[in-house]
Amino acid sequence: MTPFRSAPAGYVARWDDVEREVLGRVARDVAELLRAESGLEPGIEVGDGVAFTGVARVPQDPAVQRLLPDAHDEDADVAAEFRHLTQTDLAAGKLARLVAFADAIDSPDVLPDDPREGAELVVPRESAQEFAGALTDVRLVLAERLGLVDDQDVETLHDDVLAGLDDEDDDTDDADDDREETDDAPDEYAGWERVGLSGRERRYWGGVFVAAGFAQESLVDEMLADLRAGRASG
Repeated sequence: MTPFRSAPAGYVARWDDVEREVLGRVARDVAELLRAESGLEPGIEVGDGVAFTGVARVPQDPAVQRLLPDAHDEDADVAAEFRHLTQTDLAAGKLARLVAFADAIDSPDVLPDDPREGAELVVPRESAQEFAGALTDVRLVLAERLGLVDDQDVETLHDDVLAGLDDEDDDTDDADDDREETDDAPDEYAGWERVGLSGRERRYWGGVFVAAGFAQESLVDEMLADLRAGRASG
């Protein structure tokens, strides 16, 4: 995965097949989780300009609570009223952008004559804010599953993921033995059990979280640079 860069067609990066497949699948899974937890009917089509009404369902999954938090921490009545008035539309908008994100990365521009790895992903300027928002929603759900509460947790996870990548590069010839040792030594990942993930699972999903953050940060940086330069799309 390369960072996004501003180009005449929009914001361009290169993602390989695995990165696109995993992030696309996670985005679709988050969309379905959001649909179920927020009470949106499966047959409802979401999209630009579509509004919904109805009684909002309070999410029970802590991950969806991060996507649809209470508007007021101290006044339950105010929070309930705000949720009743806004949640269905908010959930529908988030669902639409998650699906649009997954569709966009499913069909990148493949350049077979280009020696660089990965397919070229172009995000039009008019779609960039929604694309970045979908990455935010994916990261919020992954953060809950990984038990990330604050910036220190994120920094620790980032360091763990990078350390794991370095270990894989150093020990390629002993990969099978290393996997067996990991299975037999869960205390190597002390503290991760509280979120129900094994060490290998946490490192895998932590890598997805870090990759989504890398993509999001580079895209937002380029959007801000365009804004300062007066090139931002309305």
